[in-house]
Amino acid sequence: MLVFLASSGAVHLSSGFSVFTQVTLLVHSIVGLLSLAPVSWYLVRHWRRRGQGQLSHLQFLGYVAAFAVLVSHGSGGVETCEALFSDRVSRGWDLAHLVSGMAVVVLVAVHLLASVVRSVNNPCARLHLRAARRRYLLGSALIGGSGLVVCVIWAHAYAESPTAVPFPATYNWRFGEDRPFSPSLVRMDAGAWERETLVNVRQAVGDDRWPHLEAAIAGMEAEPIGLFGRVQQGLDAIECDAHARSRVDEALAAAAERVRLEGAVVPSRLSGSANCGRCHEQIYREWLPSAHRYSSMDHLFQRVQSLMAVETTPEHTRYCAGCHDPISLLAGAKNGANVTLSAEGADEGVSCLVCHSIVQADVQGNADYTIRPPIRYIYEEPESAIEALVSDFLIRAAPEHHVASYSRALHRTPEFCGACHKQYMDREINRDIGKVQGQNQYDSWKNSHWNRGYESDRTVTCRECHMPLQASFDPARGDVVDRHRREGDGRHRSHRMLGANQYVPLLQKLEGGEEHVELIESWLRGEIPIPEIEDRWASGPTVLVEIDAPAELPPGVATTIGVRVTNNKAGHDFPTGPLDMIESWLEIMVVDEHGVVIRHVGGLNGRGDVADSPLHFKADGFDRDGELIDRHNLWDLVGKRNARSLFAGMTDRAAVGLACPASVRAPNAPGVEHGNRNRSVSFAFESHDVGCLRVEARLWYRKAHPTFLGRVCPDEGLDAPTTLIGSATAVISVRKGVTEQ
Repeated sequence: MLVFLASSGAVHLSSGFSVFTQVTLLVHSIVGLLSLAPVSWYLVRHWRRRGQGQLSHLQFLGYVAAFAVLVSHGSGGVETCEALFSDRVSRGWDLAHLVSGMAVVVLVAVHLLASVVRSVNNPCARLHLRAARRRYLLGSALIGGSGLVVCVIWAHAYAESPTAVPFPATYNWRFGEDRPFSPSLVRMDAGAWERETLVNVRQAVGDDRWPHLEAAIAGMEAEPIGLFGRVQQGLDAIECDAHARSRVDEALAAAAERVRLEGAVVPSRLSGSANCGRCHEQIYREWLPSAHRYSSMDHLFQRVQSLMAVETTPEHTRYCAGCHDPISLLAGAKNGANVTLSAEGADEGVSCLVCHSIVQADVQGNADYTIRPPIRYIYEEPESAIEALVSDFLIRAAPEHHVASYSRALHRTPEFCGACHKQYMDREINRDIGKVQGQNQYDSWKNSHWNRGYESDRTVTCRECHMPLQASFDPARGDVVDRHRREGDGRHRSHRMLGANQYVPLLQKLEGGEEHVELIESWLRGEIPIPEIEDRWASGPTVLVEIDAPAELPPGVATTIGVRVTNNKAGHDFPTGPLDMIESWLEIMVVDEHGVVIRHVGGLNGRGDVADSPLHFKADGFDRDGELIDRHNLWDLVGKRNARSLFAGMTDRAAVGLACPASVRAPNAPGVEHGNRNRSVSFAFESHDVGCLRVEARLWYRKAHPTFLGRVCPDEGLDAPTTLIGSATAVISVRKGVTEQ
């Protein structure tokens, strides 16, 4: 048994991640547990038989070897229990098992060799030794070898599920055979076939023409036309002959066939977030009501996507799917009439595995990222509780592959976020206009005062705000890569990704949605502290509202009330996102000391629209005919007007005229007159010499305005809630006894 444990341990240490090494680890753990009793029995019996008399160097070596065996088995047993019943294996026990296991091999071998050498000169002992050696070698070969044979058979019998699958036979290749997910910029990690294709193209055109073609291809990489298009345009640039073109066409046709057969992803390889939640329960619960979680099943997104399919083509919805519905997109399900949640697991939106399988991201936006579904552990897509137990055990016992597959330095960068949090329309979407910038949080942050360079201690990044550190019992707690953290800090990054959508969690009735919305509203007001960055971040509300008003006025005098609105905390524009549906606005109200409204602007009318706000943050997109973009129909967008938002750290101002009421009535006088713009509105002075006017300024926010909801979701009666972002009050004293002017 010790021989098998030593050999299987060596296999696990020296071999890469594979089905065989995982099976070997499982059998190693089982045999290790089974050997605890016989090894303990043997050590006790051997000590009783050989441990008497004066301590010799051979006995001392035996004691040391026995101690190493006990530590090795004890630490292995603890590791096995931790891998079965806790969230991860402690490094201390892992190191103890590794060192003691190596020591066992050396010490036991030396102890045996010393015993043999001492007995070799004794003829009687030599006969017994020869017989014992045969039994030992035969037993070791049978027991140790049979264990390895079991590992080989088990590994061979395990049917590993594929990652890549063919695209449907009816798949529409409208945007190119090498660009199956366009017009989004999502890519599978296809470096191998692209390199092989270029090698074949080089052979087709010849070494003399290749440098010129290579230069032409490199010069076109910024264009979203794919490898095939760049090669064909490069051939035009170097004036390639017909024979070479024919050979190039053959190479590209072979590559296209490979894409058809291997270019889509089995959807289960990117879904199954509940499986992640078996270990990462705390993070999973945070993700459940998050915007990433509902990005695909968002009712508003689904409605707009259906409109897009009707007014353009179903294949154009791949543009949206790169960020909103990546599982359906990468599974090849965004095709023909099949544009909604059609792939297994697609209702998970941006799942755990989608984000953590991204290996490269570019700041062009439009889902410009490369995804590589990692090699899975055996039984990681469990069909039974036993398979789930085995998979979880392997991940905890040998987490190196898991960590390397799902935790990358890229994930800690703003560029990772920028792959989706930046958007533009080009000719593949708007047909003839060309590039029109849409929402763009990444560049807004990059150009703000919050970005001082990646090496600066003054920089505040996306994740530090939107994924603040949480007290954690999760296995992912601690971070040795982050220079501000350490492995044992007992914290993890929140996966709620709090932002500005206080509508959809309630609309979709998501699990934990009510709590999540409360947190979002607190977040929007800047009420959630982030100790990690408190020395770099601003204090107070997200958007600061301040009033400039005179402290005192005589009745009948006209004045101006000013309001300053400052983007105090947001790392990008406020508001941000699709401002053709999102809006924020300033409401100003002046009331007398009895609550009578003297002046009111920025309220909501009977239809729920904003009325006469002096500061209205939104953007009116327009199409080719100058008509308003009012259904989030970005495929018609050619420009914007009336675009207004607050850049990070900037202030906007509003001024509202106010005519101080001219007449004064007794405190108990009946009725309050209402006339034209305050002129005959009166208020009461009590026993004091002065009365007062109360000025209130409120900044509101909502995810979707009524016009958008009415056009996209007619007859559903949807009404997006409004959130108070910030407010301020001021009091104006009015002097008694001054007549109307």
